Amino acid sequence: MSSLFVLAWDQMHLFDPASSTPLQIPHILRLPNEMIESIISEASRIQRRGAPQFLGWAYPEHEAQQLRSLALTCRRFYVLCAPYLWRDKEFILPREDDEKLQDQEDVQMATDILSRKQTILKQPFGCFVRSLCRDLSNGPHYNMNNSRLMAQLVCNLRALRIDFHPKARAEHYGLSFFIEHCPQLNELYLENCRDTYNDFDSVVRCGRRLTSLTLLCCTIKQSTLIGIAQLCKRTLRRLMLQRVLIEPGDPDTHDSHNMTSATMTVSHVLPIPIPCYTQLLHHQQLTQLALSDPLSYSFIELIVRGSPQLSKLAIIVRETDPVCCTHALLLLAELKELQVLSLAFRNVHPLSTAYERLPCRAISGAWQHFADRLPQLRLIHVSASQLLLPADFFTRLLDSHPYLSHIMFHHIAYINNNNNNDAFGGYQATNNNTPSISTIYRSELANANNGLDAWKHDPGFDKHFFTFEQAYARGFQCFDENDRVCFVMGFEDWLRSE
Repeated sequence: MSSLFVLAWDQMHLFDPASSTPLQIPHILRLPNEMIESIISEASRIQRRGAPQFLGWAYPEHEAQQLRSLALTCRRFYVLCAPYLWRDKEFILPREDDEKLQDQEDVQMATDILSRKQTILKQPFGCFVRSLCRDLSNGPHYNMNNSRLMAQLVCNLRALRIDFHPKARAEHYGLSFFIEHCPQLNELYLENCRDTYNDFDSVVRCGRRLTSLTLLCCTIKQSTLIGIAQLCKRTLRRLMLQRVLIEPGDPDTHDSHNMTSATMTVSHVLPIPIPCYTQLLHHQQLTQLALSDPLSYSFIELIVRGSPQLSKLAIIVRETDPVCCTHALLLLAELKELQVLSLAFRNVHPLSTAYERLPCRAISGAWQHFADRLPQLRLIHVSASQLLLPADFFTRLLDSHPYLSHIMFHHIAYINNNNNNDAFGGYQATNNNTPSISTIYRSELANANNGLDAWKHDPGFDKHFFTFEQAYARGFQCFDENDRVCFVMGFEDWLRSE
């Protein structure tokens, strides 16, 4: 983008108003507007470098400062750049106890800003907004009329994020305003939104086929969640549900006049039931999926079969059977497009954040098979109370994955596999002389080496093996004191800042 700005700036200064000699029009201004706009759009797009990660909210898309500089070069560039300066907007609700300085001007309302327009652009600024982020978490106070007006002003909105205050409301959250007034809206990111008054039903009622849905600490009616899953079966590509519960009852059965935030807080929310997850995951064709509810082997199979093009996956596994754990790992190895994988073996309490770590009971041969697959993998994080890994696992993993830069494994146990060169092939035989997966697991568990010294056979990896004390001293706070040996490569952004 900077080179485009320099080129435009230099060419603007080819004009000499004091000269009588006609000068040629700068080359870039000979292009049609459509082509210049396309160049501006691509050149100003933010390149998100660093560790691959889940981005439930991937906005803003364009570099605002560069766009401002380019817009100042000439009138034509201003007309082309100005709409991009309004594409991604964020508004933060002030705290009620915020004190303004005496010489400070009154804080402008977001709706006043969005309703303005300039003669040169001919349309209100709100018409150019494509992604809107509203941070309402600073206080429980709200203005529904303001939300309705804002929704009408951003009529071309495509992506909406609202972070609500955790305190439950005694009326709806205003989501329906945006669903009804923004026909192009296809991405939702909501936090602390309760579905007591059927806010989410407007998605189904208005037929909004979402491409991305992120819900954090929300509740939703079961029928509505199933309706959204069916409606968006062919369009939904990114799904993130973290601490999402089912809101019971029907708002018509509540006495809305006597309903208060206090009584709503203690209403009987429920975990998402199995049939609902079946509807969500069956042939959904997702590319990104993150769930905080623990899943069994059958749901992992449903994910892999229904969304074979997954590039990012973060799930919690609650399987404790060696056969199911082993086959779950083999299934995940079939996701050829996978770039980011986060696995946590846990037993999670459905209505709280409490959890118990579980061992991964997959046999080492499954991990050896896994290490040779997933060619696009860039990040892998596996958390368990114990992982049985073959001696050459990390060598094979890095040799098979040229893009892999971030690796984190908790409590790894060393399994000597010198005589096992066929990866998982030897365990797939069906003759009676082949030990069962359960028998192999018990044997490996009995002979597992949980010490750090066992992994010192490859000097190239020494710096990546840590005891819990060493990892903690380095600044990692994500490990448990029972993590005897850990492997870490990358993840510097997880280090504790002093």
